[in-house]
Amino acid sequence: MKGMRNIRRGKNFAGVVQYALKPGVHHKSDPVVIGGNMLSDSAFELIAEFDGTKPLRPDVQKAVWHNSLRLPDGESLTAKKWSSIADEYMRRMGFSDTHLRCYVLHDDEGQHIHIIASRIDMAGGKLYLGKNENLISTRIISELEITHGLTVTKTAPSISNKQPKRKRISRNEQMLSERTGVPCPKKSLQRTIDRSLADKPDLLTFIKRLEQAEVSWKVNVASTGKMNGFSFEYAGIAFKASQLGKSYSWANLSNRLNYNPDHIEALRATKEVIPAPAPAPAPAPAPAPAPAPAPAPAPAPAPAPAPAPAPAPAPAPAPAPATVSKNTERKESISEKIAELELRLKEDRRNEIVEKILQKTQYNSKSISGLSAGFHFSEGSQSFSEAMGRAFFTKPI
Repeated sequence: MKGMRNIRRGKNFAGVVQYALKPGVHHKSDPVVIGGNMLSDSAFELIAEFDGTKPLRPDVQKAVWHNSLRLPDGESLTAKKWSSIADEYMRRMGFSDTHLRCYVLHDDEGQHIHIIASRIDMAGGKLYLGKNENLISTRIISELEITHGLTVTKTAPSISNKQPKRKRISRNEQMLSERTGVPCPKKSLQRTIDRSLADKPDLLTFIKRLEQAEVSWKVNVASTGKMNGFSFEYAGIAFKASQLGKSYSWANLSNRLNYNPDHIEALRATKEVIPAPAPAPAPAPAPAPAPAPAPAPAPAPAPAPAPAPAPAPAPAPAPAPATVSKNTERKESISEKIAELELRLKEDRRNEIVEKILQKTQYNSKSISGLSAGFHFSEGSQSFSEAMGRAFFTKPI
């Protein structure tokens, strides 16, 4: 049983309903509604019912949802069986019982049904989003084939024969590979993984093959036990799955593996053993660039001070005490200058005071000489002033 290559969405229910119910010479019998949850089975009434869901969500542009399920040529099912399979399919796809839908049977060489549904829920207007619905639909159809004992069909040739989606190597990677003659690590890793998955091995076999090809791996397992995917390391270069391409994400890798969730426990047991070799190459490059250049610049500044005391080759250590003695000499000279300035200021201050005293005594002597004409006071005043001057000059201030 196959579904449509791409599930379709649209704006107009009238077009898809009329297409599904339109009679044609290629039909063994006219198309007929065989199931669903709608009240009527005529095209006009079905369109009216479907259109009744649109006012619940006027913001939704494309409310129409359309897919088909087809049996291999020569096989057929009863209408009741088709309806049961379609109900289970829609439930697994995520539609509720209150999403309007109908199933239209086309009884042709390749018997199939059209499933037409509204994405808007009649109860509250909840919208069916349908993320990754094409991949999910393919998986559900495969499960239904096994559950109902139908012929297991291969995926459509356009999908199964398609090369896994890889990320192309960049121009720089290609030029480097051509220049060195060494294959591009990304391309080599992609090929190694593809070869390891060729026969759809189980998870543990896949990991063993990676190790044999000298590919280190790191598994991402959530604390809940859910498997989230791998990252790889090859030729000393680490790659996330996203760097290799969509084909190597866990969503796609799991489809290329015979995946058994029980193997997660085994992975956890080896998780600490396997990544051990992976970090080994990582530290190797780290010490080479980091510590080696670091000491090199340290000795470089050492020769710089050496040229300063160039005249004496040995006195390399001598500059240190020299600078100390110079500093002490500077401090001493500064303190001496300060002391000298203080002395000068004191002397200037003394001289100024003496001069004022002399001026005052001269003034007093003149006034006294005027009053005392009978005495020769000038000599006495002069000797007195000189004595006073000496006294003040020698007296500390």
